[in-house]
Amino acid sequence: MNANKLLDKLYRNLTWLIVLMSIIGYLAYRTFQMDGDIQSVASNPNTWLNIAFVIWLNLNVQNGAINSGISAGIDSEEFRAADEVNNKIIKSVNNEMVEFRKYVKTLNYNERIRLEEDLLYKYGVDSKEELNKKQLRAFKRLKPIKHDISGFNLPLYYELTNNGEIKYESSFNKNKGIWTKRLGKVISGLLFGAISVNIVFNVSGLGEAMMSVIVISTGLIITYLLSFMPPMFRLKFAIPKGVILKHTLYSGYIEYKTGTHILRDIPIVEPKVEEIKVVEPPIELVEEKKEGE
Repeated sequence: MNANKLLDKLYRNLTWLIVLMSIIGYLAYRTFQMDGDIQSVASNPNTWLNIAFVIWLNLNVQNGAINSGISAGIDSEEFRAADEVNNKIIKSVNNEMVEFRKYVKTLNYNERIRLEEDLLYKYGVDSKEELNKKQLRAFKRLKPIKHDISGFNLPLYYELTNNGEIKYESSFNKNKGIWTKRLGKVISGLLFGAISVNIVFNVSGLGEAMMSVIVISTGLIITYLLSFMPPMFRLKFAIPKGVILKHTLYSGYIEYKTGTHILRDIPIVEPKVEEIKVVEPPIELVEEKKEGE
């Protein structure tokens, strides 16, 4: 079984796998009980060391799972094929973005007109003035398809900074972030050191330790699956579907330019020019003015 088939089967059965892991973890949790009351447990430094250790494990697993999910998605045949089509669309649409936006605006107008005409046909009338109040409310609540081309000319995978910038840096700096990495190693070293201080091997406690490991392991597996699957699914399945829709929209634009795809033009609404009325004075006032002169 190759990697793609394994990922597909994993995705299809993800829900049941998470349920199974949760049941195993809950079963292990129910088989042992906490020694002492909550207050004594909370005041025990080992409790907080264990919590910190589990959090540290989960963060590392989550980080690794996200990176693995992204790698699996980008390396999939579906993403590669979609990326090739998307790059061709970007190169073409960037040369005529103004005309393409006009086409999308016209297309959205036609979507509304088509939906309104379908409703009028359903009620057997020719104009909205013939609708009764109930039908008119349905007419006003119509929600036509709206084509949103935000990000239409962006690559399928990119990293965005906090300032909204796309960086195209493709080099690797060995010393970049070295102090952050060292700090992480120091923290993990202190954590493991604190856990291992004054440990006395106790065979009678091995069973409880194994149960704790089972609970932690099931939680880590669930964390991995929930962190791995979303990026992998989006890159392998959702994004290629979006590229198909993008290709369909752009193909419609090409046909619109060649005249094989006919759309109604958006009517030009001319601004109303208000007439300035000149108010003439009454005849009596004009005659009195002349007599006065």
